[in-house]
Amino acid sequence: MLFLSSIMRFLHTDNIKHINMELKWLEDYLALVDAQNFTLAAAVRNVSQPAFSRRIQALEAWLGIELVDRSKKPMQFTAIAKEHETALRLLVNAAYQTRAQIKSSRLDHLKLTVAAQHSLLVSSFLPRFLDKLSVRVPNINYNVVSENMDTCVSMFLRGAADVLVIYESDFITSEISRNISSKKVLGNDEMILVGHPKLVGAMQPIDLNRPIPLLTYPETSFFGRTIRVNALPSMVRRYHTFVSCESSFAVGLREMALAARGAAWLPRSIIEADIARGVLIPLNDICAPIPLRMVAHISKVSTNVACKQLVDIL
Repeated sequence: MLFLSSIMRFLHTDNIKHINMELKWLEDYLALVDAQNFTLAAAVRNVSQPAFSRRIQALEAWLGIELVDRSKKPMQFTAIAKEHETALRLLVNAAYQTRAQIKSSRLDHLKLTVAAQHSLLVSSFLPRFLDKLSVRVPNINYNVVSENMDTCVSMFLRGAADVLVIYESDFITSEISRNISSKKVLGNDEMILVGHPKLVGAMQPIDLNRPIPLLTYPETSFFGRTIRVNALPSMVRRYHTFVSCESSFAVGLREMALAARGAAWLPRSIIEADIARGVLIPLNDICAPIPLRMVAHISKVSTNVACKQLVDIL
């Protein structure tokens, strides 16, 4: 009880200079616990041994208890000191964490909620876009939510996201009104039909009667609609195909393609390295690439200060 009441007195000390000094004393003591030797601990704390010993004594006087049993050689810690070593470590850590949180809150950081399509989160476009925003608006932090396109658009329209980052194509767009959104094209991408070399080798020469296993997306998803509008009709007329796997996640289909489970339509931005290494091969002779655009919608109706700044800039 005596030890705990001393700790409580530490927490309720009003004099900031005293708190700073007493925190250093606690750090001195923990250095001594770790070193198990006054000389080594003094060297770690970058003070002379006599000065270090005086600081340990000052801490003991302030706490009102003995921490070190000096009657024994080599030195030993008292039972109460051993019992509360963990509490002291937690106390020092909590003090610095609290200070860091207070300092952080004073920096007046702005925060944006960004809803981004799954595939864009694993490409380089979204990080580059966020880096550009950071340059335009200093002290900005992000809360990035990764979902499918329809969910992201819904979040944006109901005000749950300040910025929307998604794919669009010539045939499929989000159709978000310009009255509520400032739209910016971030760059171009394309959906490419690719296959593992093992799969491609088995398909050569191309036999119109040999079935081609496809890794594709639900027809209600953006990528699913894009493929059904731009690729599947002509492909089905020319080749014998069947769906080997269907998933909403391009990253998952990429893993299936790398395992030679079928041919998959994937954004070039997430498979460029795979193509360069030759572990995925474009099947452009079977299906031409489908152009895509990466766009950002920044809310014009959000009350977020950072959002208003971005609308004015863009």
